Amino acid sequence: MKTTFFAFLLFLFTSKTCSNQVQDSVQSITYETFTRGSATRYEITSGLMQVTSTGVNKSEKSIKLSEQQWAALISNLKEVKVSEINQLKAPSEGRASDAALHAILSIRKNDTIYKTNSFDHGNAPKPIKPLVQAILRLAENVE
Repeated sequence: MKTTFFAFLLFLFTSKTCSNQVQDSVQSITYETFTRGSATRYEITSGLMQVTSTGVNKSEKSIKLSEQQWAALISNLKEVKVSEINQLKAPSEGRASDAALHAILSIRKNDTIYKTNSFDHGNAPKPIKPLVQAILRLAENVE
């Protein structure tokens, strides 16, 4: 009986730890857009979002993020295999003819950086689209 009880407790603690594992292991998320002559970099950590633009509209702005905002961003990664984001295919090729900005998403997890291949800004591959949209919504609040 004691063995069963301890096994149950171990299972309970393990399952709670696993649900927080994705959130705890992601250290930062970076979304970059660029074209000839200008670039914008959105760098997000658990407490801060920093937006840096170069080119004609050069600027550097930031906002503090709440734990809830960070958790909401990370929740978009639950269905994504971060180690395989470099294999995602871009749904369109507008960036090849300057019809769209190039975009790259990078996720730093357990001191390893995982990057997507270039895709059109505004048309991210389906698995990461909710995350990219959430990043851009947060960026609207940067003053």
